[in-house]
Amino acid sequence: MRRVVLDSLMSLDGYYTDSKNQIEWFLPFEEEDLAWSHEILTSAGLLVLGRTTYDEFSRFFPTLDADATGWDPYVVEQLNRLPKVVFSTTLNDAEWKPSTIVRTDPTQEIARLKQGTGKDIEIIGSGSIAAAAIRAGLIDEYRIRIQPIILGSGKLLFQNQDEQRRLTLLEVKSFKSGVTALHYIPRREK
Repeated sequence: MRRVVLDSLMSLDGYYTDSKNQIEWFLPFEEEDLAWSHEILTSAGLLVLGRTTYDEFSRFFPTLDADATGWDPYVVEQLNRLPKVVFSTTLNDAEWKPSTIVRTDPTQEIARLKQGTGKDIEIIGSGSIAAAAIRAGLIDEYRIRIQPIILGSGKLLFQNQDEQRRLTLLEVKSFKSGVTALHYIPRREK
């Protein structure tokens, strides 16, 4: 069985986008952030994205020249190379290959994918997809980077949750940038 990893950035007050649905407030990745990203991407075999995240990533990464822009080549290569599942009822074509558009319930499809074999399934950003997977108990690992900013409003990462979920902390890292990286797994009740 494959593991499902939620990989997200959020503000100190829990938002993954600001009130204008923007992410420009994210700090640029530095060496420590990149090492964290490398670790996650090395274990990933499939990326799961919602339409909004897919739209943003697909306009940026396919044509990005990592050397010319200073982006980490490994991150760019992995994001472009890994197969992607995009949940959307409105997207007609997924030009950023390899991508598959899925129009069914995200929780059913993620549960189906999880039953297969292979490397981790990584949910990147995609708040509504992440929220649905959390509610369905599909997340095996939470990898959250908290940005040193209070937004006051926006879209909450942990939205519409109808029950408590206890977690076990595996690791905390504090980066020079002020970002705090948290690594949790669901607590298994005895």
